[in-house]
Amino acid sequence: MKTVTATELKTKTGETLDAAQKEPITIEKNGRPIVVIVPQADYERLTKLENDYWLARVEASESSGYIGTEDTTAFFKEMLKGNAET
Repeated sequence: MKTVTATELKTKTGETLDAAQKEPITIEKNGRPIVVIVPQADYERLTKLENDYWLARVEASESSGYIGTEDTTAFFKEMLKGNAET
């Protein structure tokens, strides 16, 4: 992965963006990495992977007995309502 300083990014923005279309580019400031510029296709792929991961977690929770947000909220509202009446 190529690394560019923040100063270089200011002076070579076009060149850096062109390079970032092919591979991720790390931007450093004061010798520390602060951000990575990734190609759009990589970003979309990573976003899809993250969404798929969380969807799988939700499905696993539901299949193991989690009843869902709306039902859980209704259950606790009913429980709290019952406690308020006693």
